[in-house]
Amino acid sequence: MLAKNTHGLSKVILILLLLISFILGAVLSYVYTMGYYAPSEFRLPKDSTITIESVEVSQQDTRFFNVTVLNPSYSPSDVNITRIETRTVDNNKTNVMTETSPALPFILRRGQSQKFKATWNWANYTGAQLPYSDKPVEIRVFTRNGRGEIYELVRPLVTLTITDVEFDPAVSIDYFNLTVQNSEASQTYVNITSFNLGGNIIPKDKVTPSLPYTLSPGSSPVEFKCSYNWVALMNQSQTITVNTLQGYVALRTLTLPQPVVLSVPEVVFNATASTQQFNMTVTNSASSPSYVDVNRITVAVNQQTPVNITQWTADPSSRLDKNSSIIIVCNWDWRSYVGQSANVKVTLYTSQGFVVSKETQIP
Repeated sequence: MLAKNTHGLSKVILILLLLISFILGAVLSYVYTMGYYAPSEFRLPKDSTITIESVEVSQQDTRFFNVTVLNPSYSPSDVNITRIETRTVDNNKTNVMTETSPALPFILRRGQSQKFKATWNWANYTGAQLPYSDKPVEIRVFTRNGRGEIYELVRPLVTLTITDVEFDPAVSIDYFNLTVQNSEASQTYVNITSFNLGGNIIPKDKVTPSLPYTLSPGSSPVEFKCSYNWVALMNQSQTITVNTLQGYVALRTLTLPQPVVLSVPEVVFNATASTQQFNMTVTNSASSPSYVDVNRITVAVNQQTPVNITQWTADPSSRLDKNSSIIIVCNWDWRSYVGQSANVKVTLYTSQGFVVSKETQIP
């Protein structure tokens, strides 16, 4: 019985010795291998380096972005963050961020990260209708030793478009209509705050429906009526801009219609015929884009306050087509001015907003 126990114990000891030998051999092999490769595999950088961990933008504010910078634990020292830049594709334009929070330069300790808020409007780089919106925007962070890190900014997609613009001189030069839509592909709503025509802001109280106006992604197009006299901009290329609270913009450039060219070839005061009326001829040029409708006539003597002509008739009608003329007979008593060589200014107004005047002398 004792012999059997001794024999069994020997086998157990043999197995334990084999396991110990195997484990010890594996450890020695690992140590030998790591001793050979580790010096080249785990080399640490000689100079400190940084990493951009993330860049964040807000869908509801295009005027800034946040960039988080890390000074890794394996860096040999602290780093001095001196500059944050953006680089865009429009002529490789570089924009240096002058407003950051916290302010630059900034000492970033080894093993620490810091979020910087940089003031920069990236609105022109989002939305399919805007130039460069589909091109990358690089965020670059530099240290005092010149080393830097590059990160590509991912912007929210907001496609705000002007789908239609209506400048109709046959209706009025005192207002225009434009239709705006927020695409279904847009990632956020926008609040329209103002319209700009040719560098001029349209007053809010001159816009219908009233501003600000919220447009959700995929909502139906909305037509706005802007009360603004655009006669001085006729036959010129102008840009219409839609501005939003969030900073997104929509642009549309077009050439406004040519102006209606009116003239008054003659005003006739004929004392022999009657001193109770006078005649005037009005012409609409062939180059005019549309007809006009005469709706008011005034007369002013010797630069006095103009007086409305309450009774007048137009032949063949008060609608004056382009490349045509009409004769207007005005009932106005001018007997008291006979023989005084009085200067008189006759002014004709149209429902479309066009005005033409003629000065002459009462005989």
